[in-house]
Amino acid sequence: MQIGTCALCGIVGKLHDSHFLLKSVYRLLRRSNNGNLSPVLMSRRASIQSDFQMKQPLLCSACERRFSENGESYVVPLLNNGRSFPLLNRLKLALPLYTTSTNSAFVCPAVGLSGGKIGYFGLSILWRAAVRQWRMFDGDATSVALDPAHLELVRGYLAGETAFPDDALAVTATVATDFLSQNLCFVPSRVTDNPGIVYSLLTKGLYYRFVFGENHPPQMRAISCIGTGPGLIFLNDASDKAWEPCAGMMETTVPKGSLAVVRS
Repeated sequence: MQIGTCALCGIVGKLHDSHFLLKSVYRLLRRSNNGNLSPVLMSRRASIQSDFQMKQPLLCSACERRFSENGESYVVPLLNNGRSFPLLNRLKLALPLYTTSTNSAFVCPAVGLSGGKIGYFGLSILWRAAVRQWRMFDGDATSVALDPAHLELVRGYLAGETAFPDDALAVTATVATDFLSQNLCFVPSRVTDNPGIVYSLLTKGLYYRFVFGENHPPQMRAISCIGTGPGLIFLNDASDKAWEPCAGMMETTVPKGSLAVVRS
């Protein structure tokens, strides 16, 4: 540990080496390969099989614990672990609020889920991506450019200083039914085909969209998993959305090491 200012609460003290995608999520990625293979990591320049994990001093002990108790320890056990997908299994047995041609919607409390913790987990990863740059395996950096006002909205909520700002933010959560989305993780990225301010995140079968905007209409609050609405979670094939962040990378990334051998 090193001494510094906690990025969340602002208190000076010992900082943990905080992981970008959490050690527990990396373990899920390895477990998907029966624990024998390292995850495949991809950037715009290269793709490799490696145990490299993005981390840096970021949070104090109290804020690390806050993140764990308010989201991580609840959500991670529900994700696809290579043997089962508890979150998907629960929704398959539940009665949806409604079903359309593209998805089914469930009320989180009615199916025994905490929409608040699911939303908090996604926002904690988005905030980490925006508050610092993170060094990747190939030396490049990754981050998300959030408007400073929006970044402070998220920080204040995560730190427990303010209520969820559902007049300016909605978080939609979709449980993926397709194999591709259930076995991938992608860091937060801007959704470019949307006219609004929207970011996405995919973590082992749980796909998020974070929609920012002033004076959100009731329709946005109604579909958010967190806030003053009913607290919805959706079930859908998310394979088309899963490819959004990596479409450009696939054109430029060069397989290295064992991946290059496989490709050849």
